[in-house]
Amino acid sequence: MLERALFDHYRIYPEQLMQAYQVTIVESNGERYMLTPVHADQSQVQGQVEMANWLLSQGEDGIPELVPTDSGKATVELDGTVMALYRLSSDDKMMRSHDPVGKRLASFHQKGQFYNKEGKKKGLSGAQSWKHRWEKRLDQMESWYVHMINERGKTPFDQDFLLTYPYYMGVSENAIQLLNDISIDDGVASMEQGNTICHRRFEDSTWLTVDSRYPSAVKVPGQFIYDHFSRDLSEWMRADFKGAQLNMRNVQFPDMLTAYDQERPITVVDRKLIVARLLFPLHYFDTVEAYYQTVDERKKAELATEFLSSVRDAGNYEKNVNNVLYYMLDERSRVRLPAWMG
Repeated sequence: MLERALFDHYRIYPEQLMQAYQVTIVESNGERYMLTPVHADQSQVQGQVEMANWLLSQGEDGIPELVPTDSGKATVELDGTVMALYRLSSDDKMMRSHDPVGKRLASFHQKGQFYNKEGKKKGLSGAQSWKHRWEKRLDQMESWYVHMINERGKTPFDQDFLLTYPYYMGVSENAIQLLNDISIDDGVASMEQGNTICHRRFEDSTWLTVDSRYPSAVKVPGQFIYDHFSRDLSEWMRADFKGAQLNMRNVQFPDMLTAYDQERPITVVDRKLIVARLLFPLHYFDTVEAYYQTVDERKKAELATEFLSSVRDAGNYEKNVNNVLYYMLDERSRVRLPAWMG
C-alpha cells in the first residue's frame, strides 16, 4: 500500500491522499507533499533540484522542495515506477495569477536564463543539441523498422508502424536539415542565446493546480531541463494542435505567442527554431517508443489508439506547422518547408 511505502521510505504518516493526473497529493502533520513520477536518473534529479533552487532565489513562486528518502536517495521505486516526493510551498509563498500562460512562461524563462550550468556535463546544449538527439532517435527507430520488417507474426500495430514510418522518417530528415540551415544562415552562436530552464514537455497541464485558489501554480522540478526556450513554446503548440483536433476548437497559439513576445521578445532565429522543432515528429517517436517498451497490455491499447489518432491527423498537423511558419516569419526570413507540406 502507498501509505506503508511513504512511511517506510520517508517516515511520513499520510492523513489524506488525493490523486491529480499522475500526481498524488499527500497531507501529513500540517504539511502537503506531492508524489510524482520522474523521467530522470538520480544525477539528473539533483540537477533539477539545483534548477529549482535557482528559480527560488530569483523569486519564482510555486516551486516545491525535493524530500530525500530516509536513506538519502532522491527517488524511490514504487510498483515499478520511479517516483520523487516534493514538499509543497505554504500558502503564504503561493501567488494567484490571472496573467495569460504566455506571459507567465516568459517570466519563468527570464528567471532561468542566468542559471549557472558550470560544472555540468560538457558538450552541446540547447538547440545545438537537438540535431544530435534527433539523429540518434531516428537511427534507433530505423534499426527497429528493419528488425520489424523481418519479424514474423506481425500485430496490427506492427503493420501500422511499418506503413507509416517512411513518411515520418522523411519529415524527421527535413527537420534536421532545417536545423543545419539555421546554423549556417544565422550562425551557431545565435542558437545558444535563448538557453534557460525549460520543461521536458510543456503544455497546459504541466503547471499543476493542487489548490483551486492557485490555478496552475505548482511547477514540478521533475519536469525541468536546461534547453533553448523555444522548446517550451513548441511543445505547448504541439499540444495545442492536438487539443484543437480532439475538442473541435480553433488553435490558440497566436494568443500564446503574442503574450510571450510582449514580455520577452522572440527573435527571427527563435521563430525558425520553433518551426524546426514542430516539424520534427516527437509525438510519433514518443508513442512508438512507449508502445514497444511497455508490457502493460492496457497501456499498449491506449498507445495504439493514440498512435492511430495522430497518424490520421497528420494532414492537419502539416497545415498547422505551415500556418505557424506564415504567422511567425515574413517572406524575407521565412524558412522553406518541404513542397508537399501544407
